[in-house]
Amino acid sequence: MVIENDLRIMAKQYVPEGGSFADFEAPLFMAWQLNQECNIACLHCCEEAGHFMPDTLNSNEVANFCEQITTMKIPYVAISGGEPMLHKDFYKICEYFRKHNISLKVETNGLLITKEKAKWFGSLGFRSVQVSVDGATAEAHEKLRIKGKWQPTIDACKYLVEAGVTTEIVFVPTKFNIHETGQLIDMAHKMGIYGVYTGKTMRIGRAAENWDALCPTDAQYEEFFKVLKEKQASYEGRMKVYYYPYDVIEELKYRLEYPSASLLVIPNGKVKLIGPMPFLCGDLRKHTLAEIWERYKKSWKDPKVTAFAKKVIADPTMVAKANDWVELYN
Repeated sequence: MVIENDLRIMAKQYVPEGGSFADFEAPLFMAWQLNQECNIACLHCCEEAGHFMPDTLNSNEVANFCEQITTMKIPYVAISGGEPMLHKDFYKICEYFRKHNISLKVETNGLLITKEKAKWFGSLGFRSVQVSVDGATAEAHEKLRIKGKWQPTIDACKYLVEAGVTTEIVFVPTKFNIHETGQLIDMAHKMGIYGVYTGKTMRIGRAAENWDALCPTDAQYEEFFKVLKEKQASYEGRMKVYYYPYDVIEELKYRLEYPSASLLVIPNGKVKLIGPMPFLCGDLRKHTLAEIWERYKKSWKDPKVTAFAKKVIADPTMVAKANDWVELYN
């Protein structure tokens, strides 16, 4: 959500007026799911994290990938997981990117962030650290994030703010926490949070499995967006309240027409075309990053991609197949 807004701003700097993503010599943005390991078990996890992926990139492959990113001068990288701070090379990767002046965002559940770790984030000048907080109360947050702990998560946000880190909160609405939206935003402002980001829940991974228990009603969503609009106006100039009003199907319709200048890399080095669809357009063990970027641009015109996308638009439940990978290469 916030990343898409960032990309639209950046695109104006890199592409002439009237140009398209195909004009880019390299992606503007790299989303890297570093690992599948996680210390909690969220009911809505798009990546179905919580286990070690045996073919995860090794340290040498990780280093090579980082070097390719800097060689191609990709300006913006977001690292997620699983829980990325569990990856053995997490700190080295972050330090490498910041040494090369790459704008870096980290998405975390916050449970591994101590005061000392927050100071480390602050010393490197991250673009932002985004912490998942799914309720203004422990009851709501911990119901969605099994094994998650609300208070240590809130403490992590406070440590980051104290360390001078641009700290964001991402909130996933469900039928049992959506009523706390306004309360969460007010709490975030009191904590000194830079921005709260939210939108409709995606029907992917575990969220698809638990959809009936998670998905808010239309009435709940109507009230949700009403509250967000009010809070956005209330905190204008003091804290960002950013929400994406469309669901994943609307996003997919838009992407068919206007693909994003970004790549999504999963832990084993395979590269997805887009999160809501299963297609892989490259493999870092088989292709260079430059080759993958060219494959990505061509893949959006692949008949298999357009046909599947139309099926998903007609039947949104098919988004649940997003993790059933389909290779678009030999």
